[in-house]
Amino acid sequence: MSEITPNPIIPDFGDEEPMINQPPSDPAEIGDDATAIVDSPDNSNESLSGTNGMDWILGLDRDDLIESGGGEDTIFAGRDNDTVYAGRDNDWVSGNRGDDQLHGNRGSDTIFGGKGNDTIYGGKDDDWVSGDKGDDELHGNQGSDTVRGGDGNDTIFGGEDNDLVRGEEGDDLVFGDRGFDNVRGGSGNDSVYGGRDDDLVAGEEGDDLVSGNRGNDTVRGGGGDDLVFGGKGDDLIEGGGGNDLLRGGQGADIFRFEFFESETFIADGTEIFGFDTLNNFVPGDSGVDTLTDFTPGEDKIQLDADSFRELIGPGGTFNPDEFTTLAEFAENQDANLVYDSEQGLMYYIDADNNAIQFLQLEGNPDITGDDFETI
Repeated sequence: MSEITPNPIIPDFGDEEPMINQPPSDPAEIGDDATAIVDSPDNSNESLSGTNGMDWILGLDRDDLIESGGGEDTIFAGRDNDTVYAGRDNDWVSGNRGDDQLHGNRGSDTIFGGKGNDTIYGGKDDDWVSGDKGDDELHGNQGSDTVRGGDGNDTIFGGEDNDLVRGEEGDDLVFGDRGFDNVRGGSGNDSVYGGRDDDLVAGEEGDDLVSGNRGNDTVRGGGGDDLVFGGKGDDLIEGGGGNDLLRGGQGADIFRFEFFESETFIADGTEIFGFDTLNNFVPGDSGVDTLTDFTPGEDKIQLDADSFRELIGPGGTFNPDEFTTLAEFAENQDANLVYDSEQGLMYYIDADNNAIQFLQLEGNPDITGDDFETI
């Protein structure tokens, strides 16, 4: 399967899988410049405060309140329900076990929720936030953040600026919010929303709801039977595998289709177009997508050139003469893209004379060969 090409009207996000697998830094070792602050059973108020220098702070197995102060600090909260406020510099925080509330503050912080249902706020700079295990609520807040849900059913907000956001395992609710965001659901049945600007939004595995929201977005369903909405703006929309429902929303949208390298085509046993020389097939992996609001002359149907090779003209682009309607197919049997305008069904005839249904258009719009392009 070829990777989706980012919409040329939005910034290039580079690597299709930009999320790093490890945090940007490990906790610092205790050195001559670090102060070790360790909780004790005699600490009746269960609170710990760091110095203005580099600290190592270790909580006990109880509900701690930890404030790190200045310096680049390393904080291990302990096993119960802790509240941690990082300080003014680049801090490393682990909530460990328990349902923790962790705050990044200033500086580029690295924050792990650990086991439990945690609430994490990244802070004002470029932070790395991971919920880890449990059903977590994560906020990147200000800065260009990397926010990962981990295991569990998480709720994630990228926040302001250009964020990399991923739900990962579980059925997640994921928002890019402001900025040019790269937002992905991961495995599970996720709801993924881009936000206000030009985003790249993907559901990945599972039966997902994926919406670009505002801006000129690239929106992809991924594997599974997805609901894929462009929203406001000029969007590039692709359902991916499965039987997807596609809606462009406002703006001049491009709907992209391809078959997969592992595609198996399944004969449905019916005569197609009244010709016994054609074999009626449906795709087994990519499915048949339903497009609900195609506007001829404004929107475009974009076909992958490697998947739809019979439609390519001498110049290497889509040949409009390859398109015909079912009513005109008897007089134009050399065409390889056939539209049943009465039922809104679109067929591609491949080199082996297989008529492959790949698209259902609601409302039976009056489309022509000018509504297609290849890439």
